[in-house]
Amino acid sequence: MEYEKLCRAVEEQLHREMHTPADFEYLSEQLQKKTGSSVSSTTLMRLWGYRPSVTVRISTLDILAHFIGYEDYTHFSRACMEGEVQEDTAQVVEEEDRGAHHRFRHGYIVAALAIIVVCAGLLIYYKIHFSQQTEPNSEQTQQPQPHFITNLSELSNNRKYLIHTRQDCRGVLGLCGRHLASTYGISRFYRCEEPSPFALIQYEGNYYIYSVQENHFINVLLYLTNEPLRQDFGEKNWCAFDIRPERGGFVFDFRSNTRKYTLNVNAGDGIIIDDWGASISAYDDGNLFTLEDVGPFDPTEAITLLEDSKLEATSAR
Repeated sequence: MEYEKLCRAVEEQLHREMHTPADFEYLSEQLQKKTGSSVSSTTLMRLWGYRPSVTVRISTLDILAHFIGYEDYTHFSRACMEGEVQEDTAQVVEEEDRGAHHRFRHGYIVAALAIIVVCAGLLIYYKIHFSQQTEPNSEQTQQPQPHFITNLSELSNNRKYLIHTRQDCRGVLGLCGRHLASTYGISRFYRCEEPSPFALIQYEGNYYIYSVQENHFINVLLYLTNEPLRQDFGEKNWCAFDIRPERGGFVFDFRSNTRKYTLNVNAGDGIIIDDWGASISAYDDGNLFTLEDVGPFDPTEAITLLEDSKLEATSAR
């Protein structure tokens, strides 16, 4: 794995190996505390080889090197190279002393060197033809398997989730500015680069989609809102959803005073709320979602926002 020495050095600094999403969340927090710089857990998982590989920014490597006591990644790399040179020099001196003490004949020395060359050639051949085939499999066995929710009874206010469209056909939900968006590549309007974690807060019989990174709920226009219980459909500020299980996934739906609507990742127009999928026979991969549990969540602030909104709505009436 590329940058393996840097990754191992960071694990030694933390006294913790990186294997699960919680490990990478912890590392992200420690980097922020010690260096004052932010690196997302998703970027760290890619660097460690647990997510699809992309080009790693040198600024990210500098932050990790600084975390373990080096000026930057160049300083760390130079220190690694100098350490290897010192080890090689010590080995050569030891071999020369041993040769001087035992006084091998010249023919024996030539034969020994020939054997070394042959062995080195065989080693290089093995690495080229076999290592590349076995390494991906070993990484795959180490990669933690995602935990997908299969039953509504598994949902908890104390967990956060990634919301995928069915089999990721139309991306994973996230935020673009202050809008709900998808990573789906050809959406015409809003598209996010990275998925975002959401909490699904159950409150008085309804579910509310809550952005963990923005600390706001999502309303019916797919904007962030801090008034989650206002259900004035004329102003389209409703954000209470029902979740019904369908065909191995979940459909987010709700009713106005006249019609039923669903959350739908449309192929051309991004994410929309419309009546496609409102009946049990009309949903497809765009409004059938799967939920990946990605870690713990403290729902105190979200529930407080719901309770305060309820009090304001009651006093307004």
